[in-house]
Amino acid sequence: MSQKPVNQLVDHFFRNEFGKAVTLLTSKFGIQYLEIAEDAVQEALGKAMQNWGFGKIPDNPSGWIIRVAQNKIIDYLRRQQKVFYATQVPDQAYHEQITSDEQFNDEMIKMIFACCNPKLSADYQIILTLKILGGLSIREIASALLKKEETIAKSYTRAKKQFQKENLQLELPEDEAINDRLLMVLKTIYLLFNEGYKSTEGEQLIRRDLCEEAMRLNQLLLENASTNNEWSRSLMALMHFQVARFDSRVDEYGLAISLTDQDRSKWDQRHITFGNRYLTTIENGIKNTYFIQAAISGIHCAAKTWEDTNWTYILMLYNHLYALRPNPVVALNRIYPFAMVHGAEAALTELNKLKTESSLLSNHLLAATEAELHQQLGDLQEAIKLTEKAIDLAKNEKDKIFLSHKCEQLKKAMIL
Repeated sequence: MSQKPVNQLVDHFFRNEFGKAVTLLTSKFGIQYLEIAEDAVQEALGKAMQNWGFGKIPDNPSGWIIRVAQNKIIDYLRRQQKVFYATQVPDQAYHEQITSDEQFNDEMIKMIFACCNPKLSADYQIILTLKILGGLSIREIASALLKKEETIAKSYTRAKKQFQKENLQLELPEDEAINDRLLMVLKTIYLLFNEGYKSTEGEQLIRRDLCEEAMRLNQLLLENASTNNEWSRSLMALMHFQVARFDSRVDEYGLAISLTDQDRSKWDQRHITFGNRYLTTIENGIKNTYFIQAAISGIHCAAKTWEDTNWTYILMLYNHLYALRPNPVVALNRIYPFAMVHGAEAALTELNKLKTESSLLSNHLLAATEAELHQQLGDLQEAIKLTEKAIDLAKNEKDKIFLSHKCEQLKKAMIL
């Protein structure tokens, strides 16, 4: 196998297996060895990248990575003269152990709740979960949380130290504590899905592996009676509605297709059906932010054409969502439906209020949205200027290409 497919395979395992491996090894050796387990898994993945290109890939790549990482931890413990762990567990015994999906699922749920322990700050909870279980880079987490990379890197180091200092065990909380803890768990899964749905960096607009991992983690919660509630079901509905539009969101070159131009016949009706099924199980979603977002997405999925979209209802839902969660991103997402209901000029007035939000000033979507409003008003020169600004701010290469094409179209329209 050539090195490129091997690198892709290892990257896939980093995204999908990193959290499992770290969780299983931490459960096996003890919470105090979380950081050692993380380093060992990273080294094992590096060794896989070096070795698999020159020989046969193991029948059980996950087992291979975990065994190699386990051996590295044992070597470390031996050097530290930890006599208790001096004897290595036989490869075959551990190979059989790690093939149990039930064990994977149980340990992953326990790790999720350990990362979201209230003894840690809210930021620490989110960062640990996104990094360990989601496999996100420091830059990706910084973008998701609208913070600087340096800040996230320092917070991650401190979070791991705090995690170990508190000696947080991999176990489910008591029944009365589960609901409060679950909200933080769902928040991190939501952030993980969003990073996959609209990648903030790199050359891919959509990263399906992150979305699939978020849905898999949420499915673990739905399969557990104590964590299957209206919030976790609402989040699953939202993710199904969003995933339903994947195949129409990008063209053959991986470039974005705006919602107005998407081929709705490509929307996956199976996912839409699942989304509706989960949504109809919710009795009272008035204070459930995931339910409101799912309802918005569901309205888009129900519209047969762009013109059929019920923008008045969508704006009403966004207004309610902002009242529940008044943050800049929700306010920015609200601008387009506001324009569809009240017109571009009124929407510009609303958008100008967001320019005091420091977290949005480096977000290319602010400039791109403003450019769209000026285009609707016929001010193509200002639309071009703002689109060029959005290009400079965009971090994803596909976003830059999409915006560059749009800028060229605006320039051609000016000439005409």
